[in-house]
Order: sequence, then structure tokens, then C-alpha cells
Amino acid sequence: MKEIVKIFRSLNYLMAISLFIILLSNLGLAQTTLTYPKVLRFATFSPGTTLYATSSGLAKVASENTPMTLTVVPTTGVFAWLPMLSKLGTADLGITGLEQVWQMWSGKNAPEPMPKGFPKDPIFPKTRNIRVLIAGPPIPCGMLVRKDSGMKELKDLKGKTVAWGWSGFPNNIGITLANLLLAGLTIDDVKPSTVTEVVSAVKAVQEKRIDSTTCAVGMPAISEADAIVGVRFLKGPMDPERDKEARRANPGGYTIIVRAGLPGVPEDTPVWGLPLAILVSTNMADHVAYKLVKTWYENYNSYATIHPLLKAWTPEVFLNKYVTAPYHNGTIQFFKEKGIWSPDMERIQSELLKME
Repeated sequence: MKEIVKIFRSLNYLMAISLFIILLSNLGLAQTTLTYPKVLRFATFSPGTTLYATSSGLAKVASENTPMTLTVVPTTGVFAWLPMLSKLGTADLGITGLEQVWQMWSGKNAPEPMPKGFPKDPIFPKTRNIRVLIAGPPIPCGMLVRKDSGMKELKDLKGKTVAWGWSGFPNNIGITLANLLLAGLTIDDVKPSTVTEVVSAVKAVQEKRIDSTTCAVGMPAISEADAIVGVRFLKGPMDPERDKEARRANPGGYTIIVRAGLPGVPEDTPVWGLPLAILVSTNMADHVAYKLVKTWYENYNSYATIHPLLKAWTPEVFLNKYVTAPYHNGTIQFFKEKGIWSPDMERIQSELLKME
């Protein structure tokens, strides 16, 4: 009888230990289970714009392939959504170009020595709680002229009347200066003519009121001007040293080749390119950032068909050596797992974090 009692006591002891181990295991699982927000707000531009369509495509694919729903929040632009992301917490993602990201991160308009032509006051306040989630494809932004102008290259702009001022679209200040720097010119080498925004500037080129304007390849206004009078983008020099000089006005940019066929591009044309970026804040958890990057990386074929720009948003452009603000830690974790985060990128990340 005593032996039987001993056996039951031993069994009870073992059962207690087993239950204790199970409880600890469950507790550990509860502590390590990742949770995701139900909704993320993706701040973008107004409906009808390329960036609205692009943001909507990325949001759709992320919503279908993650535990989160990405809702697109239309705004009037970066000036509207930056405080939503960095201060108010009413946006979780935003989209813009790397040149504007540099201005946000640095609180300056351009690197020193600043090219002549920028406004005295910074366009954006210094904002250090932003991070790049992924970089995107470059938007080609060149100098448009009439086909009958006799101009073929950027250097031909010397002494010509060029759209300037850009009170309604200050991005074009830096883009115009970058294109001039590509040609070895400055704003003093041309005749500035005040405009407010780019559609009216294209119309002014069409009507010969000015000789040239900065604009993005693919704008509907270019198609109209090309059909009526014929227009073309001027060729850049395809010189790495000139690109380096142009980045004094547009950090993050580089020259790309736009293939013939689009309005204003009668032949393959080197044009200044400004890569896009999706921004988040440091408040985004690492595993949330990781999940978004991984999802887009693995589902390129799902979003590439939604919009022509998304077709160019291949996984290869997510990591950009010309990045102008630090990458998010969750993004870096994913890049390291893929084996594409190099010592050179680690150096670039460190330098950006140390920027005054």
C-alpha cells in the first residue's frame, strides 16, 4: 500500500512539473507573439495624381497580404502630410521624392555651398523622427522646349528664357537648378521668367512666351503641347561628375535614360531622375516596417500591373545608395536577411544619423 502511495505522489509531482512547464511555455509565447495595428494611414497626394494612384496600388497589395489594412489619405501634398506623420500621429506613411526627404532631414534647402536661387528660409523644418521605409523608382524631370527651338541639349539653355519662381510648386526650384548644373550653368546664365506652377509653364513654352520649363515626363499637358506644336526634352550630359554637381541642388537624384516614344521624347534621352521614397516615423514598430517591406518585396507582380510607375517600382530599387534620410530599422533587418545590406550602406546610414 505504501508503495502505491509513493507511485501516486511521484505521478502528481511529475504532472505538476509538466503543467508548470506548459504554463511557462504559453506565457513565453504570449510575450513574443507579434501584434499588428488593424489600420495604417498612407498619406499621399490628391486623387487623379500619379502618386495617389501609386500609393493606392501599394496600399491595396499590403492590405491583401498582411494583417493590416492600409487606407489612403489624400492631402494637398507634403506640406500637409509631414506634420501628420511627424507630429500629429494622424498618418503612418507618406510618399515624396528623395530630394524633399533630404530637406526634411537636414532642415536646409540644399547642401553647402547652396546654389544661388533657393529661398533664404528653409522649405521644411528639420525633422529627425522620419525614416525611409523603401526607396522607389526615379521620376524623370527634365527641361522641355519646342521642337522648332533649335535646342537639343541642356547646355543650349544659356541665354534663354526659363520658367522660374514656382510659388505654387517650390519643388521645381531645386529641379530647375539641378538641370542647369548638369549643363554647367547657373540661374545667372539664363533669363528667369516668373511662373506659379508647371501646367501653365508648359503652356507658356507651347505659346513661345518662354523657351523652356522644368517638368516631369508623362504629364498630360506635355501630350497636348506635343500634339499642337511639337515639344522635346533636352538631353543631359551622362557624366557622373555633372550628376554629382547637380546633387548640390537635388540630393538623391541621378541621370536616367528615358526611352523614345513618350510625348516629348522622340529619341532615347538622358534626363534628370528623382527617386521616390515611402517615409514612416520612428514610432512604427520594427516588425511592422519589416512586414510591409517583405510584403512589397515578395508581391511585385501583384502591384506592377496597377499603374505604369509601379511597374518600375521593382524590389531592386527599394535599396538606394543615394538615400537622403536613414532607413527604418525594420527595413534594415529585412535587407540584412536578404543579404543586400552592404558595409557601404551601413556607412551611409551612419553618416545620415550623424548629420548635423
